[in-house]
Amino acid sequence: MKTKMSISRVLSLLVMLLAWLPATSFAVSCWAANSNAIITEALGTELAVPADAPDGTIIWESKPRIVNVLCADDQAWGAETIYFYLNPLNVDVGTGIRVGIRYQGTTITQSSGKVSTGHHSHEGCTWLDCHGWNRARFSLMFSVFVEKYGPTPASGQATTRTTYNVFQLDGVWKLNIPATNNLNYVLTGLDKVRFVPCSPQLTVTPGTVDFGEVYGLRATVGSVAASKSVNLNLQRACTTPYTVNARFTPTAGTVVNGLLVPQKNDSVGISILRSGTQEKLAFNDWFKLTDMSGSTPASINLDAQLVWRKQPVVGPFNGAVAVELYYK
Repeated sequence: MKTKMSISRVLSLLVMLLAWLPATSFAVSCWAANSNAIITEALGTELAVPADAPDGTIIWESKPRIVNVLCADDQAWGAETIYFYLNPLNVDVGTGIRVGIRYQGTTITQSSGKVSTGHHSHEGCTWLDCHGWNRARFSLMFSVFVEKYGPTPASGQATTRTTYNVFQLDGVWKLNIPATNNLNYVLTGLDKVRFVPCSPQLTVTPGTVDFGEVYGLRATVGSVAASKSVNLNLQRACTTPYTVNARFTPTAGTVVNGLLVPQKNDSVGISILRSGTQEKLAFNDWFKLTDMSGSTPASINLDAQLVWRKQPVVGPFNGAVAVELYYK
């Protein structure tokens, strides 16, 4: 009898221990179609941030990304909203910077909590076809950015953190454990962000390029109809060395085959080249503008060329670009 009682107590204890083991999975799993659960993106370069830049200044931003997502209702608990769980590892991103997400016309900059994606784990399910019940399918279009925010670190280095999990996709209850069961977006290279004492002031001369009257009597496709000089001048009050990168982003007109095509006259296109080398500078892409050291201003001479794309169309035309700068 004593032996049987002893066995009974051992079995009861085992049942209790099993009952209190922590769960390793919750109701919803989400991952990127044709990919693993981890999306990694790198800043890719050292970035110098002016200490005098206002909060909200964009330091780095990814290109818009479209991710085809699959979500499975693993435990058949019913439809759940899918959320961005922000900073799922709950770590400090650093000082003087903040990471955010652009999604559906909104900006998400909070460093914790969850935000609805607007999708759910039964998406695609109908009364006749419930394929979404265990394999919801939807697309997420978003970009991730790093901006200047808060006090500037005394050391000049924003963080020593090399990786930062920006978000994890998950259901309404809790995060899946381990996190690698669900889609995570991981940003690397934040340790390359450093602060410098000042930013250069940019002056563009002339601010508006007027090609004047252009005659197309002998126009041939691809030939230059007119060319005008443009100067970019950079001045600053500090001597910390850094590289200035630039990007020409069209605000009026459309880029077609490397040319900025005006809205009201597509018979011409505009290109921008370095005056000395005639290197063509692409629209919408970052390129090295110049190196700055000391307090001597930097002067960059460019040529704005008007190029024939087809037989001339009579009438005015207009195109515009914004000049963006970042430093490394």
